[in-house]
This record gives sequence, C-alpha cells and structure tokens, in this order.
Amino acid sequence: MTTMRHALRAVAGLGLALMLAIGVPLAAQAATYPPATTGTFSVTAHAGSNRITVNGLGPHAAATAIISGSGPAPTLGAFDAAVRSATVNLAVGQTDADGSVAFTLVFPDDAVGVYNASVSTPDGHSVSGVITVPSKSGSALAWTGTNIAMWVVWLAGILVALGIAALVIAAVRRRSRN
Repeated sequence: MTTMRHALRAVAGLGLALMLAIGVPLAAQAATYPPATTGTFSVTAHAGSNRITVNGLGPHAAATAIISGSGPAPTLGAFDAAVRSATVNLAVGQTDADGSVAFTLVFPDDAVGVYNASVSTPDGHSVSGVITVPSKSGSALAWTGTNIAMWVVWLAGILVALGIAALVIAAVRRRSRN
C-alpha cells in the first residue's frame, strides 16, 4: 500500500515537472515583445524653445515621448506648465509617411544636464536618444566633485588603518582577560 502511494506521488510529481517544462517555455513564446530600438538621436538644446526631429518611427502613427533627467522636466510646445518632476510623458504628435516626427520642447531657464529620451509609436518602433542642455557658462554639466591633495588621501588611509589596528588590539586584550 505504501509502495503504491509513493509510486502515485512520484508519477504526480513527474507529471507536474513535465507540464512545467513544456508549459513555461510555450507561455514565454506566446508573449509579444517589443522590437529593439530602431534608431538613436543626440540633440544639444538650450533653455527655452527647441525644435527636435526624430526619424526611424512607424509611418502615420501617434508618437509619444518619455523624457527623464535630473533637472526640471521640459514641456511640450508653448504650453509651459509647472512640471517639475524627473520624468515626463508627452504625446508629441503624428509621424509622417517616412516615420519622422518633429516637436518643440520648452526647457525652463534652470534646466541643465543630460536628459534621456525615448520616442515610440504603438506599432513597436522606438527611437532613444540624449538631449543635452549645457549650462549658461558653457560647460555641459555642473561640477559635482572636488580636488583633494594626495597627501590628504594617504593621511586618511593611515588613520583608518590605525583605527582598525586599535580595534583588533582591544578585542585581543579583552579575550585574553576572559
């Protein structure tokens, strides 16, 4: 009786494993995955109105753009809403017969940095790119670091090593007392 029970469990487990081995790959193949990016672009913009043209999209389709960056988000056209998030979704218009779309982005006066953009159409075409807004002083990005003299780095390393050595000595002395 117990042998029969073990055999039934083994067959059930084998059947479940077989269903998973066949069913999971079939389910993965049934999903429709978007095609890879069909193009790229790179634009240098400035605070204010910027006309941007993107090629490589599907013809006669509604194009949308997702723009993200560390600075204030741009707005579409002359509509200057107070959008101050890191990511903005925009409906940029209808593509031409050749799959290109032109739209105007308005960056606020304090927009500086690199913005990642992805423009796509419902038929699966997608073009990704970079929009760089340089600072008014002329450099592309704000200074985010500092210059430290090498002797300061060495001194910090030596102090960290001395601190670790002091902790090890204290732990050894505490264990030897107990």
